[in-house]
Amino acid sequence: MFAPTFLIHSDALATVVSMKNSRAIVMGAVTFVGLIVLRQQCFASGDSSAAEDASASIDWMQEMQKGGATGVALILLAIAAVLFAVERIINMRKKNILGAAETAERAAQIDGKTDQPAVQKLYEDDPSSFTKVLHHMSEHSDYAADDILESAAETAGREIESHRRRIYSLGVVATLAPLLGLLGTMIGMIEAFAKFSKLTDSSEAALVLGDSIGKALITTAIGLIIAIPSLAAFHYFKVRLGSLSDQLEAALSQVHRTWFKKDNHQTPNTD
Repeated sequence: MFAPTFLIHSDALATVVSMKNSRAIVMGAVTFVGLIVLRQQCFASGDSSAAEDASASIDWMQEMQKGGATGVALILLAIAAVLFAVERIINMRKKNILGAAETAERAAQIDGKTDQPAVQKLYEDDPSSFTKVLHHMSEHSDYAADDILESAAETAGREIESHRRRIYSLGVVATLAPLLGLLGTMIGMIEAFAKFSKLTDSSEAALVLGDSIGKALITTAIGLIIAIPSLAAFHYFKVRLGSLSDQLEAALSQVHRTWFKKDNHQTPNTD
């Protein structure tokens, strides 16, 4: 197998991270739905016309501002998620890992064992993970073919792992966003019940509690809005990197067989 074994452990770690992200989002969604039901019950026990007027005059921007410090943290987290995704879109393009379409053909026409300047020029003309590993193979062409293959696998593995580590940033956002949203909701609920305990009129108390719960739900909603696309982007880039890794492995194996054909087919002398 061309890829180094530590990439298997990286895949396992990515799976664990994605499972934790999924649990956090599910927990946030369940809490969000439960609080919505509670809020509706509070409005149902009060004046229904007042509830309709309140729902008709919701200012969402104002509600988001009422999220307080937690809301600000969530907005910053959303900006970070967008920046992480844009960075991955730019730097994880196929050209940056596999090089241009004609690079593999040019590499196959070069004698990497003896024509190191040509390999160097190929790397300078089209810098990518593919040409970087080819340059490494050419520099160590005096080694045995199997040793070169193993060394190239380690170099390619480090290239892929550097991309994989940057994907985890989106996983961190997908984990933190619903948890921060839940934190904001819990803080809002504490404040809501503190207000509720000071009121004696049951109808007024129900409306106040329902309104306070509605404000507290904002942070959970924002957290889920951030976490869901972040988790989707995390899995998208993870799958894409796996596909590019397989293509890189195939391309490097083909060039290795071409450059070191005689070494690969050399048979020991039985005399």
